[in-house]
Amino acid sequence: MGGIGGRRSRPTHRLALSPACWGINETRDWGQQLDAERVLSEAAAVGEGAITAGPPGFLPDRSDQARGLLRRHHLHVVAGQVHAILHHHEIRGPELAHIDGHAHWLAAIGAETLVLAAIPERNPATAHEAALLSNAEWAHLLHLVGSVEHVCARHKLKLAVQPRFDSIIQGPKEIERLLVGSEAGVCLDLAHLVIAGADPVEVIELTAGRIQHVHLNDVDLELARQVRERSLGYGEAVARDLYRPAGEGGVEVSRAIEALRATGYRGWYALEQETRLGTSSDRPLGRVSRSLEFLLPLLA
Repeated sequence: MGGIGGRRSRPTHRLALSPACWGINETRDWGQQLDAERVLSEAAAVGEGAITAGPPGFLPDRSDQARGLLRRHHLHVVAGQVHAILHHHEIRGPELAHIDGHAHWLAAIGAETLVLAAIPERNPATAHEAALLSNAEWAHLLHLVGSVEHVCARHKLKLAVQPRFDSIIQGPKEIERLLVGSEAGVCLDLAHLVIAGADPVEVIELTAGRIQHVHLNDVDLELARQVRERSLGYGEAVARDLYRPAGEGGVEVSRAIEALRATGYRGWYALEQETRLGTSSDRPLGRVSRSLEFLLPLLA
């Protein structure tokens, strides 16, 4: 199992670990934020040497410093995420510049894929109220996705647009509009699809041939329902263990992996189970290890 209990070998499962599994998040007041040294050390100890970049500020902004930190822990970054407002034509320039800067940094630290989430607004309190777009706004969004494709090509990155709960693109209807209106690749996040009320296997079949990156995770279906129906906030649900170790929730993770294999998917997976920590003495490593014990045999 790669770095688990033995000598590190070449990654065989193409499974990266996300800092989100250690409670790392850019949201203000999310919870205890562990230092990067601890997160990277633990990720190196149980994983196969691959991680995702985490939110802005987790790794140093200077790419040379980030590369040095990664080298010390024998880790490499496979993907990184950026959130952007894509449907407002008047802020197209600043948003594209924001994406270009992040793409430049990701390429400099050796990443392969930029994961893009189309957010409604910067203010999460009003995000869901602005999620329904006019046809003109959809046209702006799809046009800007095309521009982001050019940005990624310039930096030799693959683009993967991620459907996320409470973003512009959530379920099959929006995903199909993205597929028809652009040539962009897709990042599938099993948990976010389930929270949005979609069947991950149906979405995998819909997006076959366009999948560039996959987030593996599992959730408590009752908490996911409450989040979807807005009787419980997403952050509070995460604090109540919305995300379960893979194989211990209601997402049919093994069925999804089988469906991905059937489509010929050969890209990277990332364990992306968000958590909120109360104190620095919390030990998220146990939940990560339980997920790995479930996932690695499935990916072998």
